[in-house]
Amino acid sequence: WAAVDEDTMLETIRVLGIMTGNGSGDLALDRQITRAEFVKMMAAASVYKDTVGEGGSASLFTDVKSGHWAADYIKLAVEQGCVTGYVDGSFRPDQTITLEEACTALLRLLGYDSGSLAGSFPDAQLSKARAVGLLDGLSPVQGQALAREDCVVLFYDLLTAENSSGAVYGPPLGYTVTNGAADYSSLASSRTKGPDIS
Repeated sequence: WAAVDEDTMLETIRVLGIMTGNGSGDLALDRQITRAEFVKMMAAASVYKDTVGEGGSASLFTDVKSGHWAADYIKLAVEQGCVTGYVDGSFRPDQTITLEEACTALLRLLGYDSGSLAGSFPDAQLSKARAVGLLDGLSPVQGQALAREDCVVLFYDLLTAENSSGAVYGPPLGYTVTNGAADYSSLASSRTKGPDIS
């Protein structure tokens, strides 16, 4: 894991559109993150980011109606096998997400299913997350709800983590990863719109 400062991680996550602020640009990094917000971030950090909203969203859960702001993101995450609801038919979009829930979803995004994990939930998921580098630089522990600042680190770690095929996750999405760090300069320049006047 390359030593990357928090500002670089934050800028990388902002440039990629994984985390956006409110109308005034405030990221509210100390605020806890909900399951719905996490699923939206996960969609932005996936190859499926441009398919959100295609085909309309049906109500998959009793507490997520088709008009809910995150319905399309939740539908996408469920279709890709990254998240599930609860046995009572709910998704609980406004409930905070714990470290182990977030790691489970991101491991599935990386292609690791329960059959590729040794042990039971949540130890198996946290162990695998640690092994692939998802927990590098993170301080929350099992059972702890994640704050938005934790998600900055977690999603940055995702870009540099290895998927189930042994390939680094970021490059297929168009993100350059060099020596275990996402190359922010290439990200910023590839996202710059308008003519190049040099």
